Amino acid sequence: MGRLKWIRRTSVILLVMFLVGVCLGRDIIVAVSQDGQKEWQFSKGIELQGSGPYHALFLDEEVYAGAAENLRDLRIMNQKGQFVPYYIDSGYGEAKEQTQIYSSSLVHTAMKDGNTLLDYKITRVADNVDIQGNLLSVELPEGAFLKHIKVYGSYDGNQWELVEQSELYRTDQLVKNSIDLGSEYKYEYYRLSVLNNVEKLTFPSLQLTHNTQELEWLVHTKRGKPSFEVKQKDGFTQIIVNNENRLQITELQLFTESNNYTRSYELYDEQGVRIDTVGEQEIYQLDFKDAQISNRMITATDPIRSSFITIEINNRDDLPLDIAGFGIAYIVDKLVFEDKGEGPYKLLYGNTPATKPQYDIVNFKSHIEQEDVGLGKLSIQVKAQVPATTKEDPAWWLQQKLWFNGMIVVVSLVLIVLLIKKMNPSK
Repeated sequence: MGRLKWIRRTSVILLVMFLVGVCLGRDIIVAVSQDGQKEWQFSKGIELQGSGPYHALFLDEEVYAGAAENLRDLRIMNQKGQFVPYYIDSGYGEAKEQTQIYSSSLVHTAMKDGNTLLDYKITRVADNVDIQGNLLSVELPEGAFLKHIKVYGSYDGNQWELVEQSELYRTDQLVKNSIDLGSEYKYEYYRLSVLNNVEKLTFPSLQLTHNTQELEWLVHTKRGKPSFEVKQKDGFTQIIVNNENRLQITELQLFTESNNYTRSYELYDEQGVRIDTVGEQEIYQLDFKDAQISNRMITATDPIRSSFITIEINNRDDLPLDIAGFGIAYIVDKLVFEDKGEGPYKLLYGNTPATKPQYDIVNFKSHIEQEDVGLGKLSIQVKAQVPATTKEDPAWWLQQKLWFNGMIVVVSLVLIVLLIKKMNPSK
């Protein structure tokens, strides 16, 4: 009986040691798991302005540089450490565009001091409906030319008011046949004064266009000058624009010191995928005796967030352009949230594994836009403190992996032996 009692006590002691070891091992595993989780690396305080319930703030370059690519890791935190719901306003809403085109008839032509005066009467689309227009489109003569134009407007064809000054031209590759009036006018008559028209060029017809566009909200745009690199390869100039902050670039503008050139180009992202642009893919600068026409602006169809952008210019057999500088325009996102009196608030970002949150506030976006939304601003960036690397105290021998595993094996073997002996007491 004494031997059996000793066996039982020994079994209990070994079992307790085994359970303690398992618990210690579990603590080690949990600690490793917690150390592997990533926190938000950056934060910025939010300074509220205004007393309304809703507030907005524009992101800055530091946020774009530190946040995940699609801004999925943005969080607004209140003083209680709770996340505050928000939605992101990324620019234009759906645009509603309407166009009305008016024809005209040429009613009078005259020469005065070397200038040609051309008077057009706009044809109404309906009686008792005012004429409204903001763009003139002119039928151009054949051949290359450039003419300075003064545009006048009149309600009766007698009293004229100067509306705009512009140019019309045709070259081997370029054509400008429209004049933006800048504002909407209700004139029934328009006069084009073609200055210094010694060639007596004719402009047979004219159209008046009324373009209207209603936008739900306006985009917020900033401009900057990024770093770039220029390479020459097989008749092509490659301009590699650095966008490491992944800004939402909409426009790229070249500054050149070259004169009289036209070049076609292609735009590519960091993966080598072609990027669509607005209009003809050409940049040019043409110097005439008394005028210069140029277009060095590249406008993307959609905002570009690629970490670098390559502009590939086809020089054909001409010398490469002398690139003097570079500029960009980019869209800045706006965050909108509700202030429930739980400030101060701060913006957290820089957590790659974080997923994009889904908040109910986005469903009330149209209502919030009717409110008086205060525009706050972000303070300086604060980087999360990383604990200094220190020499850890030596772990207890049982917490070390080798000894812990060995202990489990020994306890398991002893328990097996004791159980066998208990099952066979005669031996």
